[in-house]
Amino acid sequence: MQNIKIELEYDGTNFFGWEIQPKKRTVRSEIENLLQNVLHEKIKLIGAARTDAGVHAICQVANFKTKSSLPITKIKNALFDLPRDIYVKNVIPVPLEFNARRGASSKVYLYKILLGKSPIQRARIWEYTFPLDIEKIKGALQLFIGLHQFDLFSFRDHGECDVKKFELVQNGDEVIFEIEANRFLHKMVRMIIGTLTELGRNKIEIRDIKDALELKGKKWLCAPPHGLYLKEVKY
Repeated sequence: MQNIKIELEYDGTNFFGWEIQPKKRTVRSEIENLLQNVLHEKIKLIGAARTDAGVHAICQVANFKTKSSLPITKIKNALFDLPRDIYVKNVIPVPLEFNARRGASSKVYLYKILLGKSPIQRARIWEYTFPLDIEKIKGALQLFIGLHQFDLFSFRDHGECDVKKFELVQNGDEVIFEIEANRFLHKMVRMIIGTLTELGRNKIEIRDIKDALELKGKKWLCAPPHGLYLKEVKY
């Protein structure tokens, strides 16, 4: 038995997310189907993060077990036949107990906003045409650091998450958020970003964010998926 870890990049534009869905194109189903044809056995691919439809990955991590003795180099070469919107960068043998999802200590996401429009970038960035008070947004980032109940920043999940880092960098008209946490709830990053844009437009105040983190407020805007990138998975 081999346990194999893969590190991959993908453009989520034409996928219905990572996880398998009936009659829909997903990242996991594309990889599993290819591996099953190569290894001639049922394969279950475990991803570190279940990215939603339209979300991209700079470095997703996954693993699968196989009874095949096919060398790693041949498995890696076979994965070059994946569609061009998926690229497997590394194929690495790991101990049998390794699990890409359960073993992760934290995940890092980027969210990109363009203060304007770009036909070239529009599938990979949130085109935002309203004025934003970036300094006001920066002042709110520290509110999210630490252990909080993020129920009001999730579409359907509940629970605590420990946010280790949350930063914003502006380069011209491009605004990039980077957030790291031990875990993320469903659509949590997108709902945090959406809420912060409401703050930057003076639609809400700092107090509203504090209330939401104390479960006394309400849910705000959810940012679109195509500005979100899984940047890194840490172990």
